[in-house]
Amino acid sequence: MRKIIKPFKYLLSKLKLFIVNAITKVRESIRIQLLTTFILCAFLGLLVARFTLPYVGNPTPTIDYSGDMQQINFQAKQAADLAVSENSVETILQMIEAENEKLKSTERALKVLVTDEHGKVLYKTKQAEEEQIDVHNKIRQVMDFAINNPLFNFNYDIPTVEQSHKEIIAFNPITIEDKNLYLFVSGIPTGVLITSITEGPFPVLIGIAVFALSFFYLTKRKMKQIESLAEGVKEIAKGDLTYRIEKKGIDEIALLTENVNHMAEAIMTNIEMERRIEKQKNELITNVSHDLRTPLTSIMGYLRLLRDERYDTKEQYDEYLKIAFSKSEQLKNLIDDLFEYTKLTNESIVLVQQEVCINELLDQLIEELIPQAEENHRSFTKNFSEERIFTTVDSEKIVRVFDNLLMNAIKYSTGDGKIFVSLERQEGNVQICVANESDEFTSEELMNLFERFYKKDQSRTSVAEGSGLGLAIAKSIVELHGGKIDAKYADHLLKFFIELPVTPAE
Repeated sequence: MRKIIKPFKYLLSKLKLFIVNAITKVRESIRIQLLTTFILCAFLGLLVARFTLPYVGNPTPTIDYSGDMQQINFQAKQAADLAVSENSVETILQMIEAENEKLKSTERALKVLVTDEHGKVLYKTKQAEEEQIDVHNKIRQVMDFAINNPLFNFNYDIPTVEQSHKEIIAFNPITIEDKNLYLFVSGIPTGVLITSITEGPFPVLIGIAVFALSFFYLTKRKMKQIESLAEGVKEIAKGDLTYRIEKKGIDEIALLTENVNHMAEAIMTNIEMERRIEKQKNELITNVSHDLRTPLTSIMGYLRLLRDERYDTKEQYDEYLKIAFSKSEQLKNLIDDLFEYTKLTNESIVLVQQEVCINELLDQLIEELIPQAEENHRSFTKNFSEERIFTTVDSEKIVRVFDNLLMNAIKYSTGDGKIFVSLERQEGNVQICVANESDEFTSEELMNLFERFYKKDQSRTSVAEGSGLGLAIAKSIVELHGGKIDAKYADHLLKFFIELPVTPAE
């Protein structure tokens, strides 16, 4: 029993899987859905048209003689075969007379004639009166009827009296006692009344109406989806990018709906980004104007004092000159940042790359910045890998990245002023981390740190805050080298991570 049940369960599971896959395929394809719906509705229309045909068709009565005609022909053939096998004509006559007695009708009784080659009637049933017949004429009548009605299978319209009594003749040559004889069996066939229904225009019209209504009903849901999609696209085209079209199903219409929603989302995101960038540009113009005006005003003021000799001592003269020079350096750095960022965003920029030891490069840069760190009461804590790690970079631009991060740490560190710098080798990369104690950063602020023109503190009370391009420049340089830069805030520490590809060992 188990041997029978196990294959049955296997076939049942396969059938179930096939049905599930077929349903999934239909649900995923609008083409298959429409084709299936069309076939179903067409079949339903044909079924209804065929069902209503007896009620709305045109009935046409006819009389079918074919059954009785074939019966007469069969009896004639049977009689001829019997006569030849018995080698006696009397046997035929006895059989036919017995059949006629059963019919109890003179009209349906069969008439049998057996003639010689000259048409002389040798044997006949009691219904026959002929003594001599024209054999050739009889045979010609039989042949004409056989040619026109080869299967004896024809429907006649409602007959007249003459047609209803039209006699048919079956002819068979036989040989009895070495004599060539002719057997003629004739009779009047009885018809059967048959009513046939002629298809008029109404069943066809009903079928078409059923097809149209059922197709409309079954596709109504899909049409609503298409209308909803069209309405949604219209709303989005008007500028309402927050409008979202409801997704239904998993077919191509649902996929198109999802794509339209994604498109609206992407357009809205791009517009918001462009607005934010435009706002940042406007802020840049305001801020840069302020940054340019402030040092420029100072430079012009102190130079005016020097020009008018409005100083008392040589030390005051040197102080004025020192301040004017410092302000001019700030002005130059601001202009350099703008110029550098413009160059980095140009796709045609070419890096002058060479293999350098990143440990030595970073260590040398830290040594150069120690005086500035001490001046701001800051100190460096290094944690470098003992392994010498090499990478192929544009050393001048990479130095600018590290210098930017280290200078930011010097300027904006809080707490005890410690700046942590670590360097370690990872799989295929070298990771550099610059960390310092800092005020808290939100996740949104961390995301915007590397945006151009972005500043955490928008009050801009000091020109020393810079242009807001430093980290954007650093990100562009790192990405040009095929690396990554990121920022994280945890445990009161702001950490910048830089990853650069390591030069493969030869």
